[in-house]
Parts: sequence; C-alpha cells; structure tokens
Amino acid sequence: MRTQYEASTPENKLDAEHTRQAHSQRWFATFASLAHSRLPLPAYLQKVTDTLREVAGVASAVVEWIEGAELVYRAASGAAAAHVGVRLPTAGSLSGLCITRQQALISRNTATDHRVDRAACEAVGAVSMVVAPVVYEGRSVAVLKLISGEVDYFGPSDISILDAFCACIAETIAREQIAQENRELLKENASVAADLNVESALRSEYEKKLADAMRRRQTVLDNAHVAFVSMDEAGMVVEWNAAAALLFGWKAQEVAGRELASFIVPERSRDAHRTGLTRYLATGEARMINQRVELPALRRDGSEFAAELTISEVWYEGQRQFACFVHDITDRRVATEANERLRLLIDSVSDYAICMLDQNGYVRSWNDGARAIYGFTAAEAIGRHFALFYTSDEHGRDRPGDDLTLTAKRGRIEHEDWHVRRDGSEFWAHMILSALPNDSGGERSFVKITRDMTARRRLEELEASSRRMNEFLALLGHELRNPLAPIRNAVSILKLKASDDAEVIRSRQIVDRQLAHLTHLVDDLLEAGRVSSGKIRLSTDVLDIADVVHLSVEASQPLIDQRGQRIVLQESGQPLYVNGDSTRLVQALNNLLNNASKFSPPASTITLEVGPRGGSVMVRVVDQGRGISADALGTVFDLFVQEHAPGAHPDEGGLGIGLTLVRAIAELHGGHVEAKSGGAGKGSAFSLWLPLAEAPASGAPADALPAALAGRQLDVLVVDDNRDSADSMTLLVDMLGHRARAAYDGAEALDAFEAQRPQVVLLDLSMPGLTGFDVIRRMRDDGKRVIVAAMTGLGSDEDRARTRAAGFDAHLVKPVDLPELERVLALAAHA
Repeated sequence: MRTQYEASTPENKLDAEHTRQAHSQRWFATFASLAHSRLPLPAYLQKVTDTLREVAGVASAVVEWIEGAELVYRAASGAAAAHVGVRLPTAGSLSGLCITRQQALISRNTATDHRVDRAACEAVGAVSMVVAPVVYEGRSVAVLKLISGEVDYFGPSDISILDAFCACIAETIAREQIAQENRELLKENASVAADLNVESALRSEYEKKLADAMRRRQTVLDNAHVAFVSMDEAGMVVEWNAAAALLFGWKAQEVAGRELASFIVPERSRDAHRTGLTRYLATGEARMINQRVELPALRRDGSEFAAELTISEVWYEGQRQFACFVHDITDRRVATEANERLRLLIDSVSDYAICMLDQNGYVRSWNDGARAIYGFTAAEAIGRHFALFYTSDEHGRDRPGDDLTLTAKRGRIEHEDWHVRRDGSEFWAHMILSALPNDSGGERSFVKITRDMTARRRLEELEASSRRMNEFLALLGHELRNPLAPIRNAVSILKLKASDDAEVIRSRQIVDRQLAHLTHLVDDLLEAGRVSSGKIRLSTDVLDIADVVHLSVEASQPLIDQRGQRIVLQESGQPLYVNGDSTRLVQALNNLLNNASKFSPPASTITLEVGPRGGSVMVRVVDQGRGISADALGTVFDLFVQEHAPGAHPDEGGLGIGLTLVRAIAELHGGHVEAKSGGAGKGSAFSLWLPLAEAPASGAPADALPAALAGRQLDVLVVDDNRDSADSMTLLVDMLGHRARAAYDGAEALDAFEAQRPQVVLLDLSMPGLTGFDVIRRMRDDGKRVIVAAMTGLGSDEDRARTRAAGFDAHLVKPVDLPELERVLALAAHA
C-alpha cells in the first residue's frame, strides 16, 4: 500500500527504509496491545477492522467470518461498515479462493479480474483489494480484507504484512471465542450468584468444556495431516503432533523440551538458525515478516528433504510461542523444476507457436516461436483472447468460440486456415488445439500449437500451377498437331506431284520450311512440359559418341547450308562410348548446333570438338556469333528464358526451350552442360559432358527395316474425325501407288473394315464416340493380321507405351512425315 514513507531520491532511500520499519513496528505494537485488550469477540473484531483501516490508510477493512459455504461480514469499517451481516457464497469470490489455497491474494482491478464477485465489489466500492486467510490449527476460520477505491493499490509487501497480522490474531480470536463462551457462562451464573451449588456446577461445566476444548485442540493437532511444531522463546519444543512424528521420525516425548533445531535442521544450518532466532527475538523482525520459508530439513535417519515452514508468533497463557506448520515440498519442487524445464524447452522452440489458453480462450503463456510467427511480444499477447489470431471473416461466424467448444468436447482439433499476424498480414497456419486434462472435473484449459505453412502452401500452388501448365501444353500441342496434319499431307502431295513452275516450287518450299518450323515449335512446347514434370524417359544402350555426332551434324546440315555456314569437326580419332539414349543425345546436340547456326552470321564457321576429358566425353560447339553477356550466362538454361526481348533481332526465333532440354538430357545421362562466352560479339561455346562407358561386346548388327516391295499395292483405311486430315492422307496414300479409303468416325471405320478388310489401318486416337483404342480392340477380335498404326497428336514416351500395349504396330505423330508413312506401308508390304 502507498504511504508517505516512499522514497523519491537515492539520498532518501535509507531514511525511508528506517521510517517504514519504524512504522511497521508501531503497527504491530498496536496489534499486540489490541491482542491483550480482552474485548468481547464482536468488539474485538470491530476494533481490528477500525485499527487496520486507520493504520493501513485504506477505504475499508473487513473481517469475513466463515460459516459453512458462506462468508459473513462479521465486522467492517469505512465504506463497508453498512454491510455488516451480509452473507455471500464462498464460491466465485477472491476470499473463497484464498481460503481454498490458504494464501493471501491481490486483485489489482476488480473490474477485469474474473476471480472476484463483481457485484459484491461494486456494492462496497472495491476497485482493488487484498485478502488473507486467518488460519487456526490448520483450518481457515476467517478472512481479513483491505479495500481501496484505486486501481492496483496493493503490492507484495501488503501480503506479507497481512499474513503476519492474520497469524498474530488467529490465536487471539480462538481464545476470545472461548472467553466469550466463558463470559456467557458467567453472565448466566450472575443470575443465580446466591446459589453456590449452581455456581459450582456451572463452574465445573465451564472447566469441563474448557478441558474438552483443549482436548479437541490437541486431537486436531494430533490428527492433522500437516506437521505442526511449536517452540518457546528459547527455541525449545513445546508441541509436536503425530504428523510431525511421521515426517521427521521423532516421537513427541523424545523431543519435548529440547532444542527444535537439533532435530529438524541439518547441522550445517543450525548456527544460522540460532542466529536468526536471536535476531527475531531482539528486533521483532519475524513479526512483520510472517513468511513462508523454504529450507532443507532433516529426518531422524539423516536424510534431507525440501521443506516449507510457515512461522507465526502466538501468545498462549501469557507466554510468547512460535507455531510452525511444516510441509514436505519435495514433490512440488520436482514438479516446479520439471515445469521450468518444460517452459525452457517450449520457449526454445522457434518453428512452432505454443501458447496456453484458459477455459475462456485467453492467452496465459507465450513462447518465442509464437512471437516469431505472430509478431506479438508476450506482454502484448498474454491476457488477450486467442480470437486475435483469426481473420475478420472467422470472427463473424464465431469460429474461435466453435473451436473451443469442439475441442472441449473432442479433446483435440486440427485444421489449416489463414491466421493474422500483428501487422495485419495473413499466413497459412496449421493449428492443433488440445484440451488439457482436469482431474477435478472443472473447466478445462487448452494448449494451442501453430506452425506457419505458407511456404508449403505456395509450393503446392506452384506445383498445381506447373501441373496445369503441363496439361495445357499437352492439350495445346495435341490441338496444334491436328491442323498441321493435313498441311503436311498437302505438302507431301505437292512434293510427289512434279511441277516445273519455279513459283510453285518456291511456294512449296516456303510452306515446307515454315511447316517444319511450326512443327518444331510444337515439339518444343511438349518437351517443355516433359522437362518441368520430369517425364523425359531414356532408352539407354552403349553408344559410340561418333555415331551421335554424325547423326546430329546430318540433321543440322540443311540449316547450316541454307546460311552458307560450314562445320569443322575435330575428333580424337579413338572410339568413345557412353551409356545413353541415341535419340535424346542427337536431339540435345542438334539443338546446340542449330543455336550456333541461328546466332552466327552467314558464311561463318562452327567448330565441333569431340574428345575424352578424364572419365568423361566432352562435345563442344564453338561459334563466331553474337555471344552472351555475363549477366545472361547464368540463366541461358532456364525454361522460356531468352537473352533478348522477343522481336529484338529478326533472326532470333524459338520459345527459349532448347537449352533447357539440353540440360535435362545431359543430367539424365549423369552429365552436365555449360556455357561460356567472352561477351557480346565474341561468340560462345557450349560443352556437353557425358560419363565414359565400357566398349560393348561385339555382335551382329541389327537388321534395317526392309524397303517396300516394288509393285505391291496395299488396301489402306484412313480413319480421322478431321476430314481435311483424312482426305489429304487418303490422297497422299493414293499417290504412293496404293488404294486408300477414308472413314470419319469409329463406327464408320468398323463398318468399312468389315465390308472390305484392308492391309493397313491409319487410325486416329482422339475421336468422339468410339476412340481409336475402342476401334482397334474390335479389329483385333477376329484374330486376322492387319497392320494398324496410331495416328495422333500425342507423342510422349507414355503415349507410345500406351498404344503399344493396346496392340498398335506403329505410332505416327501428327503431322506425319512422308518417310514415316512409307515405313509403315513397308511393314504391311512384308507382312
């Protein structure tokens, strides 16, 4: 409580301390004289509240008497005096809580303190208060209450002073109760004072009651579960109950009249104990610090344990004694240490926000992880409702309240949703809310564990976006191949149809080149999808790298010749073998050669170096072209990345996919690719590194596909729902010297197949109604051999495996090149 003795400057602190001690000594001297006043109990209690209010300088002082489950205002001073006699339930009040815990409690602001009876507080004007139990023989008999009209008026020192006073008056209250009974008996005796026999009988009855009371007191002490000992001013044992004998191992008769310290204090601490007792008696220090002291205690067998002593000064038959309640707090200390370790562990967790909630959802603890994730400090979060972390939409439908109710019912809930940080930003949170067990059956508290899953959610969204992009690219590639098919068929027809008109020939060549370029772009789109989804598959064998190089040069030669460029091949002259997929390696090297040609000036030279480097084969393509800036070197292999903006250079085309595909193929072979350049205008060099492999065992070469027999005419059925594609393919087959028929859906194809069995069926896969897979299943039912080729815009390894498993003899990717068509017809010619 606040007094005029508070020091405001460093120079006044020492004087203020002496002043406070003198004030406290005068206070307790007042209470000591009050204890000897021999007033009747009602007057004594009223005197206690008047004196306590005057000395403490507060608005009100109250003595609440405990009667069963109720508290009665037995005495009161100040503003509360008008409420003497009022009865309040013990449950739901701060006084009831202090009785249960047998310890003093402070309410700093009754308006926000859930422990208090707010209606009762408002009635007596209690804005803040401190309450303490008056404990007699281990049992709470009353509560002392100090009331202030100011917020946060009381502090820890008030608890110590009030505890001390409760201990001082406990014995007096008990004695005054007995004395009151005695006075009532004397009053009764006064009416029959002349009758000596009656007086004698009454006196005998009083003495009997007194003896019974003493026996009851002794019985209570002997049967109490808390060790109780008392000593006189010399430190000698006066009382020693059965619980003390059980705790320390000494019987009462063994310690009575002997020094208490020699039995319960370890030898190393006895001198300090005796010194403290001497100081206690000389200065009255303990009278103003009725404290609970933790210290090591000694058993008879020499073992030590952690003990808590509550020491009170009492007066009995005119003599000062010191009553001590001793508790073995070993389990409590172990639990406290365990709780501290758990607290330190929880505080050290930085990836999870862990907080405790009371039964109403208010935050009671806050770890470092919570501060890192939510942005609130412990001081900002503790005491606030956990709805603080929910979005405004969830507030509207009371999601926090529903979560608490559901958790209390189920014991645990877990979900992911958006949560809110201190700065208002939102993050994707994985939250576990668990109800803590409550053996007493009361309302349950909760623990909330939250993890920031924003990064995972963004990754999932990115993966989903990538998956959708791949699906889109596959669909786009398929849809683009369908219109390309009849165009390719028409170009092939123009090639077969001889013409001497230079303009016709030039136009056919333009269409052929642009169609090849468009087909290449569609292939690149599909390859991009396979690269990003990891669906590129290899069919490996032991290869001579020279074969790969020659096939790549052969594929790139038309583009190089068109630009008037030349290739210089520098080989080591020794066979170099790698484990790889010939088609994919040719594709990778062909991309590097085409890039070198595209970005180099006409009539320039492209150098292709091949040779061993340690345990690897190096294939390097060096050009004299535009070069690559230092900033762009790190990103040239990224998907859809080009050094210059689209259209910046008319001779630069493509989608920025080729080099990404080269890197993917190299890494699938256990190698890598690197790019170097001296800068703009200084050319560039791309090196493909592949692990060397052992030379293959010698064997017979594989047979080449035989050419078609001259003069063998085949009956061919072309099935495609795209009429232009079907009609143009039919015309192309006719021009190759065979008979061709067209069908425009699956049902028509089966009818045509039954009417006249063909030797070859060119079958589209994606048709409405009956698909190509449905059609081939029915064509194969009769067991007769027919060459059936899938004709589709889908060309991945998975698509080829699916058609092979369905029984197709070949897989033609739209637009179908003339050599591929002739190869399928050759299969039928030799069947």
